[in-house]
Amino acid sequence: MNQFTNIIFDLDGTLVDPREGISRTIRFVLDRLAPEYPFDPSSGWYVGPPLREIFSKLLPPGSSTELIENAVSLYLQRFESHGVKESMVYPEIAEMLASLSGGRRLFVATSKNTPIAEQILTTHGLRRYFETLIGTERDDRFRNKGDAVRFLLEGSRLEADATAIVGDREHDLIAGRRNGIFTVGVTYGYGSRRELTEAGAHRICDSPRELSAVLLG
Repeated sequence: MNQFTNIIFDLDGTLVDPREGISRTIRFVLDRLAPEYPFDPSSGWYVGPPLREIFSKLLPPGSSTELIENAVSLYLQRFESHGVKESMVYPEIAEMLASLSGGRRLFVATSKNTPIAEQILTTHGLRRYFETLIGTERDDRFRNKGDAVRFLLEGSRLEADATAIVGDREHDLIAGRRNGIFTVGVTYGYGSRRELTEAGAHRICDSPRELSAVLLG
């Protein structure tokens, strides 16, 4: 087993369960922009992907770029004021991070807007464990998670063979494999075991406790 000294975590579905906050905020946006258009929150598919990708699927077919951008803006406004408090930390996450923080460098790469991601981690007392957080910016600089991972590797001078990425969706694992780092999928989030396997996960864990054992080597 590799000894990972650098670990990059996804946020939604990996550290926190944002489902209630995200689904309520999506409903808020659709009620204002497309009230007749259906939204079924039961599957949770909308947890993890970038906002523009989500609203491209949720808004009526052929929606303009302007409408999608308006949806993203409304979403960010509502989530910042309500969604942060509606997100919940998964059980055993705080304990896992505490055990990993000694002698390891921890990072977050998320599709969430950076200020909101910072607010979530701070509100739930997790921000102190992470050296750097990379989220999406309004200029789309890190819209592709692979770009965010590459930025962390280069900017923080992380050796690829000593670095792992942890996430619950294919976006996380694909980003890791494209950058030559070890990939760990977690099934307690929103991605299925099949999705994680097909995305090329090196390991799959069913709980934070199992994840901690893998990362500690």
